Amino acid sequence: MVLALAVLLISPQGPAAWKERAEAHLAKEQFQLASEAFLKAADGYDKLGDPNAGKVQRERGSRYGSKIELYTAGSVPETKLARGEPASGMYLGANIEREDETRYPQSFNNLIGKKHAMFFMYRKYGVGFPVAYAKELAKAGAALQIAWEPGSLVEVSDDRYLQQFAKDIRDSGIPVFVRFASEMNGNWTPYHGNPSLYREKFRLVADVVRTIAPNAIMVWCPNTIPEQPIADYYPGPEAVDWVGVNFYSVIYNDSDRSRAADWRFPTDSIDYVYNRYSPVHPIMVAEWAASHRASIDGADKPAFANQKIIEFFRTVPLRYPRLKAASWLSFNALKYAKDDRQLNNYSLFDNPSVAEGYKNAIADPHFLSAVGSRAPVRWTVAGSSVARRVKCRVWIRSYDPFASVSASFGVGASKRLEMGSEFEIPSDAKFVKLDLKDSNGRAVLSRQITVK
Repeated sequence: MVLALAVLLISPQGPAAWKERAEAHLAKEQFQLASEAFLKAADGYDKLGDPNAGKVQRERGSRYGSKIELYTAGSVPETKLARGEPASGMYLGANIEREDETRYPQSFNNLIGKKHAMFFMYRKYGVGFPVAYAKELAKAGAALQIAWEPGSLVEVSDDRYLQQFAKDIRDSGIPVFVRFASEMNGNWTPYHGNPSLYREKFRLVADVVRTIAPNAIMVWCPNTIPEQPIADYYPGPEAVDWVGVNFYSVIYNDSDRSRAADWRFPTDSIDYVYNRYSPVHPIMVAEWAASHRASIDGADKPAFANQKIIEFFRTVPLRYPRLKAASWLSFNALKYAKDDRQLNNYSLFDNPSVAEGYKNAIADPHFLSAVGSRAPVRWTVAGSSVARRVKCRVWIRSYDPFASVSASFGVGASKRLEMGSEFEIPSDAKFVKLDLKDSNGRAVLSRQITVK
Protein backbone atom coordinates (compact mmCIF):
# COMPACT_ATOMS: atom_id res chain seq x y z
CA MET A 1 0.00 0.00 0.00
CA VAL A 2 2.77 2.44 0.97
CA LEU A 3 4.65 1.57 -2.23
CA ALA A 4 1.52 2.16 -4.34
CA LEU A 5 1.01 5.59 -2.79
CA ALA A 6 4.66 6.50 -3.37
CA VAL A 7 4.40 5.48 -7.01
CA LEU A 8 1.25 7.59 -7.41
CA LEU A 9 2.96 10.58 -5.83
CA ILE A 10 5.85 10.62 -8.33
CA SER A 11 3.96 9.39 -11.40
CA PRO A 12 3.37 11.76 -14.38
CA GLN A 13 -0.28 11.99 -13.26
CA GLY A 14 0.58 12.27 -9.56
CA PRO A 15 0.08 15.42 -7.47
CA ALA A 16 3.77 16.35 -7.39
CA ALA A 17 3.91 16.28 -11.21
CA TRP A 18 0.76 18.40 -11.51
CA LYS A 19 2.17 20.88 -9.00
CA GLU A 20 5.38 21.12 -11.03
CA ARG A 21 3.37 21.77 -14.21
CA ALA A 22 1.35 24.43 -12.41
CA GLU A 23 4.51 26.26 -11.31
CA ALA A 24 5.82 26.16 -14.89
CA HIS A 25 2.57 27.64 -16.23
CA LEU A 26 2.67 30.28 -13.52
CA ALA A 27 6.19 31.32 -14.52
CA LYS A 28 4.89 31.92 -18.06
CA GLU A 29 1.83 33.83 -16.72
CA GLN A 30 -0.46 31.13 -18.10
CA PHE A 31 -2.77 31.61 -15.16
CA GLN A 32 -5.75 29.52 -16.24
CA LEU A 33 -3.56 26.52 -17.08
CA ALA A 34 -1.75 26.97 -13.77
CA SER A 35 -5.07 27.01 -11.92
CA GLU A 36 -6.24 23.80 -13.57
CA ALA A 37 -2.95 22.05 -12.76
CA PHE A 38 -3.03 23.17 -9.12
CA LEU A 39 -6.57 21.79 -8.79
CA LYS A 40 -5.46 18.43 -10.24
CA ALA A 41 -2.60 18.40 -7.74
CA ALA A 42 -5.09 19.06 -4.96
CA ASP A 43 -7.27 16.14 -6.02
CA GLY A 44 -4.18 13.92 -6.08
CA TYR A 45 -3.13 14.86 -2.56
CA ASP A 46 -6.69 14.25 -1.34
CA LYS A 47 -6.57 10.73 -2.79
CA LEU A 48 -3.25 10.16 -1.03
CA GLY A 49 -4.86 11.02 2.29
CA ASP A 50 -3.08 14.38 2.66
CA PRO A 51 -5.96 16.91 2.90
CA ASN A 52 -3.71 19.68 4.18
CA ALA A 53 -1.53 19.55 1.07
CA GLY A 54 -4.69 19.29 -1.00
CA LYS A 55 -6.13 22.42 0.62
CA VAL A 56 -2.95 24.42 -0.11
CA GLN A 57 -2.99 23.46 -3.78
CA ARG A 58 -6.74 24.06 -4.05
CA GLU A 59 -6.31 27.57 -2.68
CA ARG A 60 -3.60 28.24 -5.25
CA GLY A 61 -5.90 26.94 -7.97
CA SER A 62 -8.62 29.31 -6.80
CA ARG A 63 -6.19 32.20 -6.65
CA TYR A 64 -5.12 31.97 -10.28
CA GLY A 65 -8.30 30.75 -11.97
CA SER A 66 -10.88 32.89 -13.78
CA LYS A 67 -14.62 32.36 -14.19
CA ILE A 68 -17.56 34.04 -15.92
CA GLU A 69 -21.14 33.18 -14.99
CA LEU A 70 -24.43 34.65 -16.16
CA TYR A 71 -27.46 34.77 -13.84
CA THR A 72 -31.08 35.54 -14.65
CA ALA A 73 -33.82 37.01 -12.48
CA GLY A 74 -36.73 34.76 -11.59
CA SER A 75 -39.59 34.48 -9.15
CA VAL A 76 -39.01 33.36 -5.58
CA PRO A 77 -40.05 29.73 -5.08
CA GLU A 78 -42.27 28.77 -2.18
CA THR A 79 -40.29 26.44 0.07
CA LYS A 80 -40.31 25.26 3.66
CA LEU A 81 -38.38 27.76 5.77
CA ALA A 82 -36.52 27.51 9.06
CA ARG A 83 -37.27 29.75 12.03
CA GLY A 84 -36.75 33.37 11.03
CA GLU A 85 -35.58 32.49 7.52
CA PRO A 86 -36.48 34.84 4.66
CA ALA A 87 -37.79 33.23 1.49
CA SER A 88 -35.14 35.15 -0.44
CA GLY A 89 -32.50 37.75 0.24
CA MET A 90 -30.06 38.24 3.09
CA TYR A 91 -30.54 40.04 6.40
CA LEU A 92 -28.06 42.84 7.00
CA GLY A 93 -26.38 42.81 10.39
CA ALA A 94 -23.66 44.66 12.26
CA ASN A 95 -21.78 44.86 15.54
CA ILE A 96 -21.21 48.39 16.87
CA GLU A 97 -20.38 47.68 20.54
CA ARG A 98 -16.96 49.33 20.12
CA GLU A 99 -17.68 51.69 17.23
CA ASP A 100 -16.49 55.18 18.16
CA GLU A 101 -18.74 56.91 15.63
CA THR A 102 -21.92 55.60 17.27
CA ARG A 103 -23.06 52.70 19.43
CA TYR A 104 -26.77 53.29 18.85
CA PRO A 105 -28.51 51.15 16.19
CA GLN A 106 -30.77 53.91 14.86
CA SER A 107 -27.85 56.34 14.55
CA PHE A 108 -25.78 53.69 12.79
CA ASN A 109 -28.56 53.10 10.28
CA ASN A 110 -28.82 56.83 9.62
CA LEU A 111 -25.07 57.19 9.12
CA ILE A 112 -24.79 54.25 6.75
CA GLY A 113 -27.98 55.08 4.84
CA LYS A 114 -29.87 51.81 5.26
CA LYS A 115 -31.69 50.08 8.09
CA HIS A 116 -30.09 46.86 9.32
CA ALA A 117 -32.18 43.85 10.20
CA MET A 118 -30.08 42.76 13.18
CA PHE A 119 -27.26 43.80 15.47
CA PHE A 120 -25.03 41.39 17.34
CA MET A 121 -23.26 41.58 20.66
CA TYR A 122 -21.09 39.32 22.80
CA ARG A 123 -22.30 38.00 26.14
CA LYS A 124 -20.42 35.88 28.66
CA TYR A 125 -22.40 32.87 29.84
CA GLY A 126 -23.44 33.57 33.43
CA VAL A 127 -24.19 37.24 32.75
CA GLY A 128 -27.83 38.25 32.35
CA PHE A 129 -29.64 38.88 29.09
CA PRO A 130 -29.03 42.42 27.70
CA VAL A 131 -32.53 43.75 28.42
CA ALA A 132 -31.68 47.43 27.83
CA TYR A 133 -29.99 46.76 24.50
CA ALA A 134 -32.91 44.61 23.35
CA LYS A 135 -35.17 47.61 24.01
CA GLU A 136 -32.89 49.79 21.84
CA LEU A 137 -33.17 47.20 19.07
CA ALA A 138 -36.94 47.09 19.41
CA LYS A 139 -37.02 50.88 18.86
CA ALA A 140 -34.87 50.41 15.75
CA GLY A 141 -37.05 47.56 14.47
CA ALA A 142 -34.10 45.16 14.58
CA ALA A 143 -33.39 41.64 15.78
CA LEU A 144 -30.59 40.63 18.15
CA GLN A 145 -27.85 38.14 17.40
CA ILE A 146 -26.09 37.24 20.63
CA ALA A 147 -22.73 35.47 20.81
CA TRP A 148 -23.22 33.68 24.12
CA GLU A 149 -19.91 32.25 25.28
CA PRO A 150 -19.39 29.95 28.29
CA GLY A 151 -16.05 29.85 30.09
CA SER A 152 -16.52 26.10 30.40
CA LEU A 153 -19.08 23.57 29.25
CA VAL A 154 -19.30 22.24 32.80
CA GLU A 155 -21.08 25.43 33.93
CA VAL A 156 -23.93 24.90 31.45
CA SER A 157 -26.94 23.20 33.03
CA ASP A 158 -30.72 23.48 33.16
CA ASP A 159 -30.73 25.88 36.09
CA ARG A 160 -32.30 29.15 37.19
CA TYR A 161 -29.83 31.24 35.16
CA LEU A 162 -30.52 29.48 31.86
CA GLN A 163 -34.28 29.55 32.38
CA GLN A 164 -34.28 33.24 33.31
CA PHE A 165 -32.15 34.06 30.27
CA ALA A 166 -34.68 32.25 28.08
CA LYS A 167 -37.56 34.14 29.73
CA ASP A 168 -35.82 37.44 29.05
CA ILE A 169 -35.39 36.44 25.39
CA ARG A 170 -39.13 35.73 25.24
CA ASP A 171 -40.05 38.99 26.96
CA SER A 172 -37.84 41.08 24.66
CA GLY A 173 -40.45 40.62 21.94
CA ILE A 174 -37.86 40.71 19.15
CA PRO A 175 -36.29 37.86 17.15
CA VAL A 176 -33.17 36.69 18.99
CA PHE A 177 -30.57 34.63 17.13
CA VAL A 178 -28.81 32.68 19.89
CA ARG A 179 -25.26 31.91 18.75
CA PHE A 180 -24.24 29.63 21.59
CA ALA A 181 -20.56 28.67 22.06
CA SER A 182 -19.39 29.56 18.56
CA GLU A 183 -15.99 28.79 16.98
CA MET A 184 -15.87 25.55 18.96
CA ASN A 185 -13.65 23.98 16.27
CA GLY A 186 -10.82 26.35 17.24
CA ASN A 187 -8.48 25.57 20.14
CA TRP A 188 -8.64 29.25 21.18
CA THR A 189 -12.09 28.65 22.73
CA PRO A 190 -12.49 27.20 26.25
CA TYR A 191 -15.15 24.76 25.04
CA HIS A 192 -12.98 23.11 22.38
CA GLY A 193 -11.72 19.55 22.68
CA ASN A 194 -14.72 17.50 23.77
CA PRO A 195 -17.18 17.25 20.85
CA SER A 196 -19.50 14.83 22.63
CA LEU A 197 -19.93 17.10 25.66
CA TYR A 198 -20.29 20.13 23.39
CA ARG A 199 -23.13 18.52 21.43
CA GLU A 200 -24.85 17.54 24.66
CA LYS A 201 -24.70 21.07 26.09
CA PHE A 202 -25.79 22.73 22.85
CA ARG A 203 -28.83 20.45 22.70
CA LEU A 204 -29.64 21.23 26.33
CA VAL A 205 -29.50 24.99 25.72
CA ALA A 206 -31.54 24.67 22.53
CA ASP A 207 -34.22 22.63 24.29
CA VAL A 208 -34.60 25.04 27.23
CA VAL A 209 -34.40 28.25 25.20
CA ARG A 210 -36.74 27.21 22.40
CA THR A 211 -39.29 25.73 24.84
CA ILE A 212 -39.53 28.97 26.81
CA ALA A 213 -38.88 31.53 24.05
CA PRO A 214 -40.64 30.94 20.71
CA ASN A 215 -38.84 34.03 19.32
CA ALA A 216 -35.42 32.37 19.84
CA ILE A 217 -33.49 30.99 16.86
CA MET A 218 -30.56 28.66 17.61
CA VAL A 219 -27.40 29.30 15.60
CA TRP A 220 -24.54 26.79 15.54
CA CYS A 221 -21.46 28.60 14.29
CA PRO A 222 -17.94 27.25 13.68
CA ASN A 223 -15.03 29.34 12.49
CA THR A 224 -14.03 28.87 8.87
CA ILE A 225 -10.83 27.12 10.06
CA PRO A 226 -9.81 24.51 10.96
CA GLU A 227 -12.24 22.52 8.82
CA GLN A 228 -11.41 18.97 9.91
CA PRO A 229 -13.10 19.03 13.37
CA ILE A 230 -16.19 21.06 12.37
CA ALA A 231 -18.49 18.10 11.70
CA ASP A 232 -17.59 16.47 15.03
CA TYR A 233 -19.26 19.35 16.88
CA TYR A 234 -22.50 19.49 14.87
CA PRO A 235 -25.39 19.02 17.36
CA GLY A 236 -27.82 17.77 14.70
CA PRO A 237 -30.81 19.25 12.84
CA GLU A 238 -33.16 18.91 15.80
CA ALA A 239 -31.14 21.38 17.89
CA VAL A 240 -29.93 23.75 15.15
CA ASP A 241 -32.07 26.27 13.27
CA TRP A 242 -29.33 28.16 11.38
CA VAL A 243 -25.68 27.32 10.72
CA GLY A 244 -23.20 30.18 10.91
CA VAL A 245 -19.58 30.74 9.96
CA ASN A 246 -17.09 33.39 11.10
CA PHE A 247 -14.16 34.75 9.08
CA TYR A 248 -12.34 37.98 8.26
CA SER A 249 -10.74 39.45 5.14
CA VAL A 250 -7.28 40.66 6.11
CA ILE A 251 -4.28 42.08 4.31
CA TYR A 252 -1.87 39.77 6.14
CA ASN A 253 -2.61 36.56 8.03
CA ASP A 254 -1.70 36.98 11.72
CA SER A 255 0.19 40.19 10.90
CA ASP A 256 2.88 38.16 9.15
CA ARG A 257 4.31 40.01 6.15
CA SER A 258 5.29 36.71 4.53
CA ARG A 259 1.64 35.55 4.59
CA ALA A 260 -0.10 38.08 2.38
CA ALA A 261 -3.85 37.36 2.15
CA ASP A 262 -4.99 40.15 -0.13
CA TRP A 263 -5.62 37.68 -2.96
CA ARG A 264 -8.16 35.61 -1.02
CA PHE A 265 -11.74 35.83 -2.30
CA PRO A 266 -14.08 36.34 0.69
CA THR A 267 -16.67 33.73 -0.16
CA ASP A 268 -14.04 30.98 -0.32
CA SER A 269 -14.24 31.06 3.46
CA ILE A 270 -17.94 30.19 3.32
CA ASP A 271 -17.70 27.24 0.98
CA TYR A 272 -16.99 24.33 3.32
CA VAL A 273 -19.81 25.18 5.75
CA TYR A 274 -22.18 26.26 2.99
CA ASN A 275 -21.71 23.16 0.86
CA ARG A 276 -22.06 20.81 3.81
CA TYR A 277 -24.97 22.36 5.71
CA SER A 278 -27.05 24.58 3.37
CA PRO A 279 -29.15 21.61 2.13
CA VAL A 280 -30.54 21.39 5.69
CA HIS A 281 -30.17 24.87 7.22
CA PRO A 282 -30.10 28.53 6.22
CA ILE A 283 -26.56 29.87 6.49
CA MET A 284 -25.45 32.97 8.37
CA VAL A 285 -22.12 34.79 8.19
CA ALA A 286 -22.32 35.56 11.88
CA GLU A 287 -19.36 37.93 11.85
CA TRP A 288 -17.18 39.26 9.07
CA ALA A 289 -15.35 42.43 8.07
CA ALA A 290 -12.56 43.56 5.77
CA SER A 291 -9.58 45.41 7.20
CA HIS A 292 -8.42 48.74 5.83
CA ARG A 293 -5.38 49.05 8.09
CA ALA A 294 -3.02 46.40 9.46
CA SER A 295 -0.72 46.76 12.44
CA ILE A 296 2.26 45.53 10.45
CA ASP A 297 2.65 48.82 8.56
CA GLY A 298 -0.13 51.09 9.86
CA ALA A 299 -0.91 52.28 6.34
CA ASP A 300 -4.46 53.05 5.28
CA LYS A 301 -5.51 50.69 2.48
CA PRO A 302 -9.20 51.41 1.82
CA ALA A 303 -8.87 49.98 -1.70
CA PHE A 304 -8.36 46.53 -0.18
CA ALA A 305 -11.44 46.77 2.06
CA ASN A 306 -13.56 48.12 -0.78
CA GLN A 307 -12.47 45.36 -3.14
CA LYS A 308 -13.47 42.72 -0.58
CA ILE A 309 -16.79 44.50 0.00
CA ILE A 310 -17.47 44.37 -3.74
CA GLU A 311 -16.44 40.72 -4.03
CA PHE A 312 -18.61 39.66 -1.09
CA PHE A 313 -21.79 41.67 -1.65
CA ARG A 314 -21.89 41.16 -5.42
CA THR A 315 -21.25 37.44 -5.16
CA VAL A 316 -23.64 36.23 -2.47
CA PRO A 317 -26.94 37.18 -4.19
CA LEU A 318 -25.92 35.09 -7.17
CA ARG A 319 -23.93 32.10 -5.94
CA TYR A 320 -25.20 31.59 -2.37
CA PRO A 321 -29.01 31.62 -2.36
CA ARG A 322 -29.18 29.92 1.06
CA LEU A 323 -26.92 32.52 2.68
CA LYS A 324 -29.64 34.41 4.51
CA ALA A 325 -27.80 36.76 6.91
CA ALA A 326 -24.40 38.45 7.28
CA SER A 327 -23.10 40.81 9.96
CA TRP A 328 -20.17 43.22 9.69
CA LEU A 329 -18.01 43.76 12.80
CA SER A 330 -17.42 47.54 12.81
CA PHE A 331 -14.53 47.46 15.23
CA ASN A 332 -11.07 49.01 15.45
CA ALA A 333 -9.11 46.04 16.78
CA LEU A 334 -5.91 48.14 16.72
CA LYS A 335 -7.46 50.11 19.56
CA TYR A 336 -9.85 47.81 21.39
CA ALA A 337 -8.72 44.19 20.99
CA LYS A 338 -6.58 42.29 23.48
CA ASP A 339 -2.87 43.11 23.21
CA ASP A 340 -2.03 40.01 21.18
CA ARG A 341 -4.95 40.57 18.75
CA GLN A 342 -4.44 44.25 17.90
CA LEU A 343 -3.88 43.45 14.24
CA ASN A 344 -6.51 45.18 12.06
CA ASN A 345 -8.97 48.04 11.82
CA TYR A 346 -12.44 46.94 10.69
CA SER A 347 -14.35 50.12 11.55
CA LEU A 348 -16.63 51.33 8.79
CA PHE A 349 -16.16 54.95 9.80
CA ASP A 350 -12.42 55.43 10.35
CA ASN A 351 -12.00 55.87 6.59
CA PRO A 352 -14.77 57.64 4.62
CA SER A 353 -14.04 55.60 1.50
CA VAL A 354 -14.84 52.33 3.30
CA ALA A 355 -18.14 53.64 4.65
CA GLU A 356 -19.08 54.83 1.16
CA GLY A 357 -18.13 51.48 -0.40
CA TYR A 358 -20.22 49.57 2.15
CA LYS A 359 -23.15 51.96 1.72
CA ASN A 360 -23.14 51.48 -2.05
CA ALA A 361 -22.81 47.70 -1.82
CA ILE A 362 -25.76 47.16 0.53
CA ALA A 363 -28.14 49.34 -1.51
CA ASP A 364 -29.04 46.22 -3.52
CA PRO A 365 -32.62 45.15 -2.59
CA HIS A 366 -31.28 41.64 -2.03
CA PHE A 367 -29.99 42.87 1.34
CA LEU A 368 -32.86 43.04 3.79
CA SER A 369 -33.62 45.56 6.53
CA ALA A 370 -36.09 43.56 8.61
CA VAL A 371 -36.52 39.99 9.78
CA GLY A 372 -39.53 38.56 7.97
CA SER A 373 -39.02 40.56 4.77
CA ARG A 374 -37.89 39.07 1.45
CA ALA A 375 -36.04 40.07 -1.71
CA PRO A 376 -38.14 40.61 -4.85
CA VAL A 377 -36.29 38.14 -7.10
CA ARG A 378 -34.09 35.09 -6.94
CA TRP A 379 -31.08 34.83 -9.22
CA THR A 380 -30.31 31.53 -10.90
CA VAL A 381 -27.38 30.59 -13.07
CA ALA A 382 -28.17 30.63 -16.78
CA GLY A 383 -28.01 27.39 -18.74
CA SER A 384 -26.98 27.04 -22.37
CA SER A 385 -29.49 29.67 -23.49
CA VAL A 386 -31.35 32.74 -22.22
CA ALA A 387 -34.49 34.57 -23.31
CA ARG A 388 -34.64 38.06 -24.75
CA ARG A 389 -35.72 40.90 -22.45
CA VAL A 390 -34.76 38.92 -19.35
CA LYS A 391 -32.84 40.72 -16.59
CA CYS A 392 -29.34 39.40 -16.03
CA ARG A 393 -26.34 39.85 -13.80
CA VAL A 394 -22.82 38.78 -14.56
CA TRP A 395 -20.38 37.30 -12.05
CA ILE A 396 -16.65 37.18 -12.64
CA ARG A 397 -13.60 36.08 -10.77
CA SER A 398 -10.00 36.45 -11.86
CA TYR A 399 -6.37 36.40 -10.73
CA ASP A 400 -6.58 40.15 -11.47
CA PRO A 401 -9.09 41.82 -9.09
CA PHE A 402 -9.43 44.71 -11.54
CA ALA A 403 -10.36 42.55 -14.53
CA SER A 404 -13.39 43.72 -16.49
CA VAL A 405 -16.03 42.06 -18.63
CA SER A 406 -17.83 43.28 -21.72
CA ALA A 407 -21.07 41.92 -23.15
CA SER A 408 -21.95 41.90 -26.85
CA PHE A 409 -25.19 40.70 -28.44
CA GLY A 410 -24.51 40.58 -32.18
CA VAL A 411 -26.27 43.93 -32.54
CA GLY A 412 -25.11 47.38 -31.53
CA ALA A 413 -22.09 48.20 -29.40
CA SER A 414 -20.79 46.01 -26.60
CA LYS A 415 -21.40 46.97 -22.96
CA ARG A 416 -18.69 47.18 -20.34
CA LEU A 417 -19.89 45.56 -17.11
CA GLU A 418 -18.73 45.31 -13.55
CA MET A 419 -19.22 42.20 -11.44
CA GLY A 420 -22.84 42.10 -10.39
CA SER A 421 -23.92 44.61 -13.04
CA GLU A 422 -27.56 44.23 -14.00
CA PHE A 423 -28.62 44.47 -17.64
CA GLU A 424 -31.37 43.32 -19.97
CA ILE A 425 -30.94 41.10 -23.02
CA PRO A 426 -31.95 43.27 -26.03
CA SER A 427 -35.09 42.25 -27.90
CA ASP A 428 -33.09 41.78 -31.11
CA ALA A 429 -30.06 40.04 -29.55
CA LYS A 430 -28.57 37.15 -31.52
CA PHE A 431 -26.41 35.82 -28.67
CA VAL A 432 -24.75 36.89 -25.42
CA LYS A 433 -20.97 36.95 -25.58
CA LEU A 434 -19.01 37.73 -22.41
CA ASP A 435 -15.33 38.63 -22.70
CA LEU A 436 -13.11 38.91 -19.66
CA LYS A 437 -9.92 40.97 -19.85
CA ASP A 438 -7.36 41.73 -17.17
CA SER A 439 -6.36 45.28 -16.24
CA ASN A 440 -3.65 45.20 -18.92
CA GLY A 441 -6.23 44.53 -21.64
CA ARG A 442 -5.15 40.92 -22.10
CA ALA A 443 -7.91 38.46 -22.98
CA VAL A 444 -8.49 36.01 -20.14
CA LEU A 445 -11.71 34.12 -20.83
CA SER A 446 -14.70 34.22 -23.14
CA ARG A 447 -18.16 32.67 -23.02
CA GLN A 448 -21.04 32.73 -25.51
CA ILE A 449 -24.65 31.85 -24.70
CA THR A 450 -27.49 31.26 -27.13
CA VAL A 451 -30.47 33.62 -27.10
CA LYS A 452 -33.96 32.27 -27.63
